[in-house]
Amino acid sequence: MQLVKRQRGIATVLTVVLLGMALTSATLVGVSQLRSSQEMSVSLHAQTMAQKRAWLAAEAVQQYLQQVVATPADWQAFEQAIRSQPPTLQLSGLSGVQLALAGYDDSQAERRDLRLHIRATSAAGSRAAATTTLETVYRIRPPGSAEAVEPEPNRQLIAFRDGLNISGAMQVLTAPDESYEITVDGEVNMGGLSTGGIDVIRSTRSIRFVGGSASNFREMHANCDVLVSNGNFTVQEVKATRNACLANTINSQVVTANGSVEVAGGRHGDLRALANKPSGAAQCATGAVRWCDLAPTFGVRIRPSPTIANIYSKGAVEFASTATVGRVQAEGNLVVAGCSPTWTSATYGGSFTNNPSCTRAASRSTQPVMLDPVPPVEVEPEVFDANTYRSAANYLYSWVNGVIRVKVKDVEGIPDWDDANNPPEVRRNGYFYRTANIIDPGNPGWTNRTVAGYACLNGDAPSRRDETAGQCIAQLGQGYSASSALVQYSNGTWTLDGLHHAPGVVLAEGNLLIRNGTYTNTFIATGNLEVTSAGGAVFSLNYAGPRGLTVEGHTALGVCTNAAYRLRPGEFCENTYNHRAHGGLGNYALMAGSCPAGSRNGCARGVYIGGDIHVARSVFGVVRAGNLFTSAGATRLYGYVSALAQRNNASTVNELSASTVIDLRVPSVIRDRYDPSGGLAPTPGSGGGTGGTPGTVTPGSAQLQWGRYL
Repeated sequence: MQLVKRQRGIATVLTVVLLGMALTSATLVGVSQLRSSQEMSVSLHAQTMAQKRAWLAAEAVQQYLQQVVATPADWQAFEQAIRSQPPTLQLSGLSGVQLALAGYDDSQAERRDLRLHIRATSAAGSRAAATTTLETVYRIRPPGSAEAVEPEPNRQLIAFRDGLNISGAMQVLTAPDESYEITVDGEVNMGGLSTGGIDVIRSTRSIRFVGGSASNFREMHANCDVLVSNGNFTVQEVKATRNACLANTINSQVVTANGSVEVAGGRHGDLRALANKPSGAAQCATGAVRWCDLAPTFGVRIRPSPTIANIYSKGAVEFASTATVGRVQAEGNLVVAGCSPTWTSATYGGSFTNNPSCTRAASRSTQPVMLDPVPPVEVEPEVFDANTYRSAANYLYSWVNGVIRVKVKDVEGIPDWDDANNPPEVRRNGYFYRTANIIDPGNPGWTNRTVAGYACLNGDAPSRRDETAGQCIAQLGQGYSASSALVQYSNGTWTLDGLHHAPGVVLAEGNLLIRNGTYTNTFIATGNLEVTSAGGAVFSLNYAGPRGLTVEGHTALGVCTNAAYRLRPGEFCENTYNHRAHGGLGNYALMAGSCPAGSRNGCARGVYIGGDIHVARSVFGVVRAGNLFTSAGATRLYGYVSALAQRNNASTVNELSASTVIDLRVPSVIRDRYDPSGGLAPTPGSGGGTGGTPGTVTPGSAQLQWGRYL
């Protein structure tokens, strides 16, 4: 009996010991999991801090470079230093950061590309230590003479403010090796149209593209929603600061949204949704239209029946129908609401709701989904004021005391309006533009023939003194007949209707309406400017060139040599043809809009004057509207277009309708003189330079071009 009792006592002790060991083991496991969770949290925090430290270093480097390349002396010292630097560089003021020189490209005379590897460490020496390496490229432009460095053209096709509507047939024709972009400060609404040749569309609000396309897009990027449907084309990359929705045979390679993504049909690469994490990541610009109904905190929703490479969501992933997917990673819930999606692997961080009729399998994971947020589209403010170009105008038309006056300047064949030999009244307000009494060389006996459109020294009625006493000097434009004036004025609007005007820069004080005729001019209006659907065309000076040309059935007068006029714009026709005159102003065909007299660096939208340009025919040159641009009819534009929305416009937006073709294929015979982008915004009086003042030194600059994690 004692043996049995002793055995029972030992069993009891063993049971207690085993229970104690189990409790101890469970406690240790719990402590280990807690420590692991805490270390993961600390590690994630350390990783975030390391990335933040790397970007702070990148910005500090840019500020440093901006200072050390400003002057020629600083630039020379920097060049010598960078070529002799060891691979590892030092950056004071930021701990835990190392810089390594990864490359220095000096193959281009006008710029240098500096490539750095920035290695940042956080929580060094601990188990949660984190390190990140950021590769950055800085573009450095050396200081130098304003005439010494040829600027890179701004390769934006359309830069519009206050929104853009495109309907009908719009086509962009480009050289095979060039790409072009649309940048809009406002909403983009494109519907019921056929487009082609556009690579990138960016909007500071939302993009709505409902309709067909003749070609694919490289990028759509919006500061709210991107909605694309009803087409059979591919958008390589869709980026939205809120939501992205693609439907009905639209294809993509990468879709990234700071909010949610929804797709129906089509073939897609990666779908990436941040689901508003961290909070506030999903943003909509003020006033932007929210085209996608999905809550930005949701994640990814799949409608019938797309093929997708991978899905990454910091929120939920929901399959509402069939789909074929590679990898699925959801930080939130994984929901199979409709059968039957197929995937190669799937993980979720919340719950897995599987449709009972489906047999999908997924595993739970606590690993976060690492996604980079979509940055906002930023548009630099621009200003256009026609008054800036008064000093560059060869012919400046104004309405003074009930008559047309014209200030002629820098034109070979006629003295400047303010020439000391001219009468005081001409030196105050310019020549009188009137009809003159001129003998017809073919009929010398015809003594009282009147010819309209002359620059004269007085406003008298036509008489023989116009010719015999030199009262009228030269005809500036030809109407339909000798007695009909090309230039007319009524109620604030100038009208050109006839054959042509003497080549040169023409500035009109007020609105300008160009009707019939083929013109070799840069037209600038302080108000609005309209080119109607009547016959003819407008050629910019650089497109037409010194001797003129014939293209698309239109023949342009030569700027320096033509059969109609003995007048030559001096800055353009000094020795050889100078396509850089006035900073490249000859690339422009149409410019409109102005600030009140005396304004500097722009003006308030409430006081801006005019600036609307409407085109319904062929224009061979760059178009720059200070406010809005519209097209109608069969419009063909042979240069870039921009509209700056400097006036209050309420609900009115830029609009391209009917059939608009933007042809940017520059004929080989004019490539040495014509730039369809316009180059830098021209500055009058630059003496043929690139926009600066001749002889001055422009400061150097440095800008962070891009960065990526290695």
